[in-house]
Amino acid sequence: MKTITVKNNIDPNTAIDESSGLTLKDNSKLLVQLTEILSVLSKNDALTIFLIAEEGIRSELDTPTKIGLTKKQYYTRLKQLVDLGLVEKHNESYTQTAFGRVVYQKYILGLANNIKNSKYLQMVDALKANPKFNEKDIMELISKVEPQINIDLQEYTKKNSIITSSYEDMVRKILEIIEFSQKEILLVTRFQNELIINSILKKASSGVTVKILADTGMVKEYFEKESGITSDKNKTERVKVVSNPFYPSKADRRYTQVPFCLLVVDNKHVGLEIVDTTESKKFKMAMFTEDRALSSHMISLFNNLWQKSDATPPKIVTKTI
Repeated sequence: MKTITVKNNIDPNTAIDESSGLTLKDNSKLLVQLTEILSVLSKNDALTIFLIAEEGIRSELDTPTKIGLTKKQYYTRLKQLVDLGLVEKHNESYTQTAFGRVVYQKYILGLANNIKNSKYLQMVDALKANPKFNEKDIMELISKVEPQINIDLQEYTKKNSIITSSYEDMVRKILEIIEFSQKEILLVTRFQNELIINSILKKASSGVTVKILADTGMVKEYFEKESGITSDKNKTERVKVVSNPFYPSKADRRYTQVPFCLLVVDNKHVGLEIVDTTESKKFKMAMFTEDRALSSHMISLFNNLWQKSDATPPKIVTKTI
């Protein structure tokens, strides 16, 4: 923790921050920002909006009523949160910014967990005040107490970031994320897996929006392995089935050159394949995380690929009879 040293008979404005060499005057803007953030988040209505924004707040006329606030309360506090860089509007929803998520996870959740476990800290204070217990005894207790205090936050972090080097584990994680999808599934794929296909088909039929970008190379290879595509009256239907295992369904599938596999679900869950440049056709590892800022960037990437994609599968050479 940084310490501020104020020497005798020296103006406090020239106090030195020993770790950075900055004066307190130099940090005046930072102190103002800190005061503003704490002041706004200390208001119950502002904190309510900020907490809900972790999942996203739809920008609708009845939103204030839904969360129990007047329109004046809602729009006043929302503007303050946006101005402070804690919340931003993305498409039709307000969500926490990257800075806002850090504040939420590190300080709001951290403080909430410490409040919940404050009795442990009170025990430490009581022991320090008791001469029967020396510093060693207290430190031993603290070493046991601290993991308990932070366990919820640690578990939250672990759940939100996973890296797997196993294709099977990647499939299991994708199935888990898809299972709990509610609004939208965006998938960029250069592999084909029946379990994932069936899971997505089920979600598409239930009303979840599904958009899929398939690698043209994968589709061409798949056609090459299929020997049953012949030129007859049923050729068109068979081509559709072979080129699009989601056909017929509500899933929208297009074709392009895919750089890596990508999954974005409900604008917050992200699955990203990490490609080995020396063996790009083989699966190496994948990362899964829950991050709205990263999700927004990946959605932009998806949309760019989508605009360049083709609605029809790559051309194939068929047998004639």
